Amino acid sequence: MESTSPEAAAYRLLDLIMEHGKKLWESFKQLEEMMSLYLSGKMNKKIKELAEAIKTTEREGNEIKLQIYDYLARVGEALMYREDWMRLILNLDSILDYIDSISFRLSIAASKKWYPTPEVAEGFKNLLSLVASMLEKLKSALFTLQSNAPRTLELCNELEEKEREIDECHRELGLTLLESNVSTSALMLLHEICERLETLADLALRTGDSLRLLAMHRTP
Repeated sequence: MESTSPEAAAYRLLDLIMEHGKKLWESFKQLEEMMSLYLSGKMNKKIKELAEAIKTTEREGNEIKLQIYDYLARVGEALMYREDWMRLILNLDSILDYIDSISFRLSIAASKKWYPTPEVAEGFKNLLSLVASMLEKLKSALFTLQSNAPRTLELCNELEEKEREIDECHRELGLTLLESNVSTSALMLLHEICERLETLADLALRTGDSLRLLAMHRTP
């Protein structure tokens, strides 16, 4: 068991979590590029390369997650609010997993040449842009936790409004998809991608709730 103070344990753990978070946002940037290529209708080997890069990034994130678990085992009871930290770690890891699952489905759609109609493509662009904005806000919340917990609380509160925008966009895209003239197979796969993008927003909101609890502990 490693001997350390509660504050030192929290700082070290947060450093590891931010390293994991960097993999998450790196992965999402790769997904944005991948989806941009797909929605433009380009048959590009870059799509497959990006899917492989996202898978590699996810593996690297999992390696950091194992380091986090190892550190948690070593510091033991020295870490305060252990359950809150664990929820944060698990939620961040779920986001990383979902990004990989979306990438996998996009690569299938591209390989089968199952492309959306222009209206559906526009809907996906709007949904992806909103999800990107929400994840960027979550990133800021995480990276201010150590230095400015009150700002983290503000950012976590703002996530709820962003999630409502995403819900509305998701519903509109779902309707547009149903009315689109694509094959049944393409419709099913595009629907899965749409649902998983919306789930990213739900996970971001849940992660924000975990961050809010930790920030409250740090706010005077």
